[in-house]
Amino acid sequence: MKRMSEILTEIPTLAVKGDLSMLIKDLHYDSRKITPGDAFVAIRGFQQDGHRFIEQAYEKGCRAFVVEDMVDLKDAVVVQVKDTRRWLPYLALNFFDRVAEHLNIIGITGTNGKTTTAYILHSILQKAGWKTGLITTVETRFGEEQFPSERTTPEAVDLHRLFSRMFRVGCKSVVMEVSSHALALHRVDGIPFRAAVFTNLGRDHLDFHHSMEEYFRAKLTLFQFLGQNDRAIVNLDDEYSERIIRVTDGDVLTYSMNQPTATVSLRKYQPLSEGMALEFNVPSGTLFCSTSLVGKFNIYNIMAAVTTALSLGISEEKITEGIEALERIPGRSEPYLSSRGFKIYIDYAHTPEGLQRMLEALLEFQPQRLIVVFGCGGDRDRDKRPMMGKIAEDYADIIILTNDNPRSEDPMAIIEDIKQGIYDQSRVTVIPDRREAILSALSMAQKNEIVLIAGKGHETYQEFKGRKIFFDDHQVVEGYLQQNG
Repeated sequence: MKRMSEILTEIPTLAVKGDLSMLIKDLHYDSRKITPGDAFVAIRGFQQDGHRFIEQAYEKGCRAFVVEDMVDLKDAVVVQVKDTRRWLPYLALNFFDRVAEHLNIIGITGTNGKTTTAYILHSILQKAGWKTGLITTVETRFGEEQFPSERTTPEAVDLHRLFSRMFRVGCKSVVMEVSSHALALHRVDGIPFRAAVFTNLGRDHLDFHHSMEEYFRAKLTLFQFLGQNDRAIVNLDDEYSERIIRVTDGDVLTYSMNQPTATVSLRKYQPLSEGMALEFNVPSGTLFCSTSLVGKFNIYNIMAAVTTALSLGISEEKITEGIEALERIPGRSEPYLSSRGFKIYIDYAHTPEGLQRMLEALLEFQPQRLIVVFGCGGDRDRDKRPMMGKIAEDYADIIILTNDNPRSEDPMAIIEDIKQGIYDQSRVTVIPDRREAILSALSMAQKNEIVLIAGKGHETYQEFKGRKIFFDDHQVVEGYLQQNG
């Protein structure tokens, strides 16, 4: 428990009513979670205004409130601040004993590759003996606990609650994905990142950020948090890296496939039947490793993790062990093999760049035919839909268009948007039911062919008109292979 005065340490207040010595049991921004003795922070969201739920929280026994609009409540502490969202992460930092300051927190941002890079780096640190928490789009892990994540980067209170739990079970470090939404909405403000990693920047989330410049500036924020003793790990082959290097105060380390002057650069790349053999130039000489991951885009993810690990003082031996110990990442170029001699890959690729990179990677296997099954999400950037259609036409032999998460949109309208980018419509089959689309692709596949099922990856649902239904690409594929081999 914390006194309200302790939670408000270094928080600028506009007005205060009540006794700040009140003891607070827990901190929430969701009134549904309130129990007697908790404090409620009223956040103005995009769909709901937390101030509308102050009375509900009060009726549930809450007697401490942080608000933007002052209210008069009997026997309650009410603290007014200018922007509750802006100060929520600092309230959370204070409430949870500032444990974030006792952890080595590594944040990974970028359009594509965050999850894979996080898993690789987590595996390396674990092999090096660092007890490490993991927070990704897919799942959260620490100690013996493992559970699905609700979003890429949790809300500030939830995030600091996780840090506290990780610290209690002995974690010394945390590897986490940092989304552009989290940066724009101040969820990670005040976190003392020891290292920040930039993977790349491509088209995504423009429904939220409105322009590539606004999207990039959100990503840039992570590197502006860094001090001189922190590490900025950047992809030298991405055009946006130069701007990051110019503004960050962190110690910059780079990785590159094309520029040998980078801290870590690619020396040799050998595709294997089930992965890759790699050699990297590192400051001490050469680092060798093999991986079950495929594609040049995953070489970048591995280099990002290698560069970060080296910056933290991890030995090359442990880096290699960590890379080679990682066999599978949920929903990221996950392979299956049919007894009929064709391969299947499930991947989260849901951006133009992500889809292109995955298709390019699979073409390196020189399949007889490449079949792709994908759709696009509703209520998101519409302009990327024809782009992804064109990419599918450029790289795949057969295109099966289906549903992703239509959300509030008409599913067929989304498919028509994708088709606008495809010149040769004879190569396109439209099967809106995703299960039937996947089964159709698997049924037509022959020996030495590849089927890519893109867009959903680790997700286990589809969303239609505000309703989520269970759906898992893996379950469909595994069921088919059990019956048909």
